[in-house]
Amino acid sequence: MISSVKNIFPWIILWFLVPFGIYFLSHPAHPDWYKHFVYQAWGFLQGRLDLWNLPDYYVDLIFWKDKIYLPNPPLPSILLIPFVAIWGIATEQIRVCMLFGALDVFFVWILVERMKVEGALRVGVTILYGFGTVHYSASIIGTIWFYAHVVAELGMLLALVEFFGQRRFALIGFWMGLAFLSRQATILGSIFFLGWLVWERPERWIQKGLSFGAGFAPPFLCQSWFNWARFGDPMESGYMLQNYYSSAQAPAIKKYGLFNLAYIPKHLKLIFTEMPEILRQFPFIRPKPEGMNIWLTTPAFFALITSNWRDLIVVLAGLAAFLISLPALIYTATGWVQFGYRYALDYLPFLFLAIASGLQRMPKVLAWILIILSVLVNIWGVYWTVKLGW
Repeated sequence: MISSVKNIFPWIILWFLVPFGIYFLSHPAHPDWYKHFVYQAWGFLQGRLDLWNLPDYYVDLIFWKDKIYLPNPPLPSILLIPFVAIWGIATEQIRVCMLFGALDVFFVWILVERMKVEGALRVGVTILYGFGTVHYSASIIGTIWFYAHVVAELGMLLALVEFFGQRRFALIGFWMGLAFLSRQATILGSIFFLGWLVWERPERWIQKGLSFGAGFAPPFLCQSWFNWARFGDPMESGYMLQNYYSSAQAPAIKKYGLFNLAYIPKHLKLIFTEMPEILRQFPFIRPKPEGMNIWLTTPAFFALITSNWRDLIVVLAGLAAFLISLPALIYTATGWVQFGYRYALDYLPFLFLAIASGLQRMPKVLAWILIILSVLVNIWGVYWTVKLGW
C-alpha cells in the first residue's frame, strides 16, 4: 500500500498540482462573480434549498412561490460545502473550479494510460486535454456555467477510467450519475457503456445493465428528491420554470421558448464556421465573445478524420458525444460569453477517445503539430479571456 502511494505521488504532483498552479497563475486577479453555487451551498448549510441576497445582476434564476431557486443540479454546490463551511459567501468558486479542472487532467492521465496510449504521446494527449481544449478556459473562468461543466467532466472521466479498468458497472453507473448531477444531458452518454455491453457481452448485458442502473439510482433519486422538495414534482428540474434570463436571450425565448429546433442553425454555425473577430489595428484578431468553431479552437479535432471508425469503442464514443450534444443544439443560448464552444465539454471525455485514436494512427510529427497548435490557440484564448474580463 505504501509503495503504491509512493509510486502515484509524483504523478499527482505532475498531473494535478502543476495544472492547478498553471490555472491559478493564468487568472491571478479575477472578478468574483456569477458564483450561484456558493449561494446554493450556503443555503444547504442553513438547511434551505432556496437562495437569497443574490447580487442584482445574477441571471438564469427561478422565482417560485416568493423564493429564488437555481435550475441547475446540486452536485457542484454539494462539492462546495466544505469550502463554504470555512469561508462562507466569500468562497471563491473560481478557485474551486480550477481545483476540479486540474483533477480532471489527473484522471485523463490515468485514462490515457489505460487506453494503451504509450510513450510521449500519452503526455501529449494529456496536455492536449488540459491546455489544448476549452477545458482550459472553462477551468479558469469558474462561473456557474463553466464550473458545472468541469464537475460533469470529472464524473464522465471517472466512469471511463473504470470502464478501461475493472469494468465494475455499478461503479460506472454511479460515476455517470454524478455527471448527471452536474449536467443532466450527460446521461445520454450511457449509450457508450450499455452499447458495449449489448455488442460485446450479449450473454450478460441484462445483469451488467442492472448493475449500471443500481449504481446510477442514488444520484438519480437525489436529483428527483431535490426537484420534488422545491417544485413538488420529481421530474421538474426547474429548467422549464426559469423566468429571469439575460436580456440578450429574452426575445428569442419569448418567440420560440427555451428549446426549439429553430435554434439548431446558430449552434451549427458556431460549432463549424464561426471565426475570430477582425480588428483594424494590432493585434488584428481576437476571439468572438459569442464563441468560435471547434476546429480553430482545438485543431487536434482534425484527428477525428483518421480515427479508427471501425473500432466499436470509437463508434460508441462518437455516438455518445452526438447524443449528449442534441439537447444543447435545440437550446436558446449557444453558451453566452465564452472561448470556443463550451457545450462541447458535456461530451469532450467521450469525443476524446476518438481524438486519441486518430492521433495514434497519424504520423507522429503531424500528431504533435496538432497538439502544439491546440495548446497555443488556447493560451491565446485564455489571454483574451482574462484581458476582456470574461
